[in-house]
Amino acid sequence: MSKLIFKKETHQYFLDDKELISVSRIIDNYLGFGYSHISPEVLKNASNRGKWVHKLNELYLQNINQENIINNLLKKLKPITNSINYFYCKKSLMFLKEKFKDKNYYEFIIEKPIADNLVAGTPDLVYLDKKENKYYLVDYKTYAFIDEDKLKRIKLQLTAYYCMLLFNDINPSNKTYVYLTNKNNQQEIKIEITNELIIEWMNAKRKYFKGEDKNGI
Repeated sequence: MSKLIFKKETHQYFLDDKELISVSRIIDNYLGFGYSHISPEVLKNASNRGKWVHKLNELYLQNINQENIINNLLKKLKPITNSINYFYCKKSLMFLKEKFKDKNYYEFIIEKPIADNLVAGTPDLVYLDKKENKYYLVDYKTYAFIDEDKLKRIKLQLTAYYCMLLFNDINPSNKTYVYLTNKNNQQEIKIEITNELIIEWMNAKRKYFKGEDKNGI
C-alpha cells in the first residue's frame, strides 16, 4: 500500500519515493503570487502568528474533551511567545470552543496530508458533522485583511483540497470555510466550491505540468 510522506522542514511530499508537487506551488505558479514586495520582518512576524494559531488550534481539537484545555494551553503559551501571538491564539481558541460546543457531534481530521497521483497538500481541518453526516473543509488564516488576490488564492487552495478529498473517497460538502483571525476580527467566511472553481484548479494543474514538461524539469 502506498504511503504518503510529508517532510515538514522542506515542505516536500513523497509517495513511493516519487516527489509530488504541493498545492501552494501550483497555485503560486498559476497566479504569479509572490511575497517579494513585503519586507522580511513583516513576513516573519506573519508566519510566526500563523504557526502559533495553527498549532494551538491543533492541540485544542486533539484534546477537546480535556477539562480546562484552553486555559492549560494558554498558560503554557504565554511564556514562550509575544502578546500579539497570545492574543491571536486566545481569540481563535475561543471561537473553536463556541463553534464546536456540542463536541460529541463532531469528528476531526487535523492537518493530515492528502494527495492524488501528482499533487499533495495538508488541509488545516476536515470535520465530520455527525448530525448532518457531512464533512466540512476548513482553512485557518491570520491575514490582516483579505483582498481579491488573496481571496482568489484561498478559493483555489480550498478547491484543490476538496478535489483531493474526493480522490481519497471522502465526500466533503461544497460549502467550505476560512476561519480568519486578526487583531480586529474573528470571522468565519463561507466559500462555495463551484464547477467553475474546479475547472480553474484543473487548468492550474495542467498549466504547471505542461510548463514542467516543456522546461525539462
